[in-house]
Amino acid sequence: MEEEPIKAVDNRNPDGTFGKGNNANPLGRPKGKTLKEYQAEQFRMMSDEEKEEWLKTHKVSGDIIWRMAEGQPKQESEHSFDENTPLNVIIRKWD
Repeated sequence: MEEEPIKAVDNRNPDGTFGKGNNANPLGRPKGKTLKEYQAEQFRMMSDEEKEEWLKTHKVSGDIIWRMAEGQPKQESEHSFDENTPLNVIIRKWD
């Protein structure tokens, strides 16, 4: 006896948007810490010596350490398109 495949829930309007009171993740984000929150807490609980050893053991570069301390530098990008460009194509020019 073959099981019937699970069908996708039809929860979109004809134009593809979600209807009022309806979204793709009705249960929301799972409770608990994200991996980023967990790792940040673990790092905060380390002594300075343990942090230095961890950075050395994992071969974290000076550039990454700087970004961890100061944040990612602002990055500029240029986007261009016209009405003939398909919606799924984005042209980026990186300096």
